[in-house]
Amino acid sequence: MKDFQLRNDTKLWFCNNPMERLREVINKKRVLFVYGGGSAKENGCFDDVKNAVFESGGDFYELGNSSRDRTAIEAGMKVVKNNQIQLVIGAGGASVMDCAKLIAFGACHEADWWEFVKGRKNPYGLERLPLVLMPTYPSSGSEYGLGAVSADSRTGDFGTAYGIAADYAILVPKYSLSLNKEMTAYTGLVTLVQLSASVIGDKNPISYAAGVSVICNVLKAVIALDENPNDLDARGVILYGASISTSGRLGIGKEENYAYDIYELEFVPEVLFDVPYRKSLTVLFPRFLKMMSVYHEDDIRTYIQDVFGYKGGIDESVERIVSLFEGLGISMYFKGDWTEKSLESIPIDSMLTQEEITEMIRYSMYPGNLTE
Repeated sequence: MKDFQLRNDTKLWFCNNPMERLREVINKKRVLFVYGGGSAKENGCFDDVKNAVFESGGDFYELGNSSRDRTAIEAGMKVVKNNQIQLVIGAGGASVMDCAKLIAFGACHEADWWEFVKGRKNPYGLERLPLVLMPTYPSSGSEYGLGAVSADSRTGDFGTAYGIAADYAILVPKYSLSLNKEMTAYTGLVTLVQLSASVIGDKNPISYAAGVSVICNVLKAVIALDENPNDLDARGVILYGASISTSGRLGIGKEENYAYDIYELEFVPEVLFDVPYRKSLTVLFPRFLKMMSVYHEDDIRTYIQDVFGYKGGIDESVERIVSLFEGLGISMYFKGDWTEKSLESIPIDSMLTQEEITEMIRYSMYPGNLTE
């Protein structure tokens, strides 16, 4: 068995009613609540946080329409400085939670915080404000992971600060009820893909079996929500699965990290077709399995059989996965004009060849909507 280290930087609380936990953490502090659009108010999260602040004798400040953009993060840092904020709470999807992470960290390192985003400095263990994250769009696992992505829309520059952990992750199933059917399906399927990236190729029998169990239960939860969107137990499974995907407890026996190439490749459709992360990652995944099976057939075949129960040829199994995902309410194809030249202009750090990546994109296009 390989050497490994388990970490526990973040205390995870699963709560159907988070008010007691929130009051405990807030405890008369000056709080900045970071959120995105209107869903935080629709699903009750905004009112819960605001009421908990007042009930605990604290002061409430808000930063809505937040995102990973550098300007949004710097606006939040300014609010922290001007109001002597003592606690940051972020609620939303990956973009909002990453924004909250970087506000809590950047407020203590205002002069050079972008150096950490660019990877030129390591933020792990350095000073930051106390931080609570609450996913209302579960899938990324940012609430339990160490990464925080930011991009500068003014220059096109971007990067990831790796080493910023929340003090608490509070998982509340009812906060995802405001998502429509398609978005709900994406929460589970993106979670499944991210878990799979950790599990595929894991040679540690304990963490591999644990990972497969989580993936299978997430898939069951997606199917359950397709039938009953109000199933809070199923929503809780997806919340937990998303957090576990970034916990460092899976994939501890990996000898090669080829499965993580999916994160390098998912950026390609974002650039070519202007699709969001959730669609890019989910649509590419079955085709990615097909491409990677050229090099790691035994791993891919074992994974497909253990998770989906499909036996036989890889090509047939991949088509069955595509059909399964589509049956859960999402489109599994891209639309748009592209050329091999436009693809070649995108920098990609992958073990797959340019020809294999091109073929993977072709497999992912609607019939008749291929490169010329």
